Amino acid sequence: MYRIGQLALMAHVSKRTIDYYTNLGILKAERSQSNYRYYDETAFETLQFIEKCKEMHMPLCEIKEKIEEKKLLGINEHVSKQVNEVTDHIHRLEVELTELKPLLDGLTDSQREKISKSLSGQTTALIQTLALLL
Repeated sequence: MYRIGQLALMAHVSKRTIDYYTNLGILKAERSQSNYRYYDETAFETLQFIEKCKEMHMPLCEIKEKIEEKKLLGINEHVSKQVNEVTDHIHRLEVELTELKPLLDGLTDSQREKISKSLSGQTTALIQTLALLL
């Protein structure tokens, strides 16, 4: 985490420029208990990106749009990764159920009923959650 002065030195911009970008919502700062603004590594990378765009004479409103698009892509990638992880987990559970099927076939009716009752609440909750997601 960097204070505004440190970030300004690293990025070769003025503190006033960082203030301006923060007020526009391009940069995000966290406040400490003593009310200092702290910026993370992402802010430094964003400043570098802004400078490259400015060198290409891109207007600030367009730069801001590009930064927001970049953030959305990152969110989409994160969600996509989580969906893939859940899909993989479901596949592993399906494999486990296939392996358990011969054991379940050997159970008595009362044993199956006990297992069914213990799973029914969890299964209903899972199905409702999946229905909301899909």
